[in-house]
Amino acid sequence: MVYTTSQATVARGITVKIGNDVITEITDDGVPIPQTEVDDIEVTNQDSGDWKEYKAGRKDGGECEIKANAVDGDAGQSALAAAATSGATVLFTVTFPSGSVLTFYGTVKTYDHVVEDQILRISSKVKVSGAPTFSTATSALTGMAITAQSMSPSFAPAKFKYICSVVTGTAAVVVVPTQAAVGSAITVNGVSVASGGNGSVNLGSAGTITEIDVVVKELSKAASIYHITVFRA
Repeated sequence: MVYTTSQATVARGITVKIGNDVITEITDDGVPIPQTEVDDIEVTNQDSGDWKEYKAGRKDGGECEIKANAVDGDAGQSALAAAATSGATVLFTVTFPSGSVLTFYGTVKTYDHVVEDQILRISSKVKVSGAPTFSTATSALTGMAITAQSMSPSFAPAKFKYICSVVTGTAAVVVVPTQAAVGSAITVNGVSVASGGNGSVNLGSAGTITEIDVVVKELSKAASIYHITVFRA
């Protein structure tokens, strides 16, 4: 008998954003994944015989729930609460360990605190608006570095998550991405950067974490997102 290695992806390290804010400490059962349904439109007529006939109607992204350990002052959780109050339609971005990205717009219907297993958590119901999009990431960089700093693991085009630790006195870092295809559009935390150019990112105060997204978009391809978590001692 021949055994093959499973190609399963461990669901660890998924990030969820509302707008540009990461929602921290999402629980395993709190990752929002739209479940699409399709309306059934009956078109039975006198020529249908003994069986009813149907056509596919409009699609509905349904409703999904975001659950996370409650963290006072967290920007993402605060943005969820604000969206629930305003009723605005906002963008959600779910990034998977492989680098693939799910995006959808939705309205935040509820934002509540709940106690589960003795832990204080937040629970938020989101009604999906319009069509969700799923993009499979491609390896769009041949190199990426943070000047005067080291990343873990070492950069590889198909690796999309990195960690960098800096000393207390480091107030900013400079990310240098190198494109794989000429003409790619590159942004560092939303700011356009040329291939081989410098994307400067200011860090939070000592003892905080700063998240950096390097987004690379090749013509006619899905965007690739390289994520760097910077720890400032």
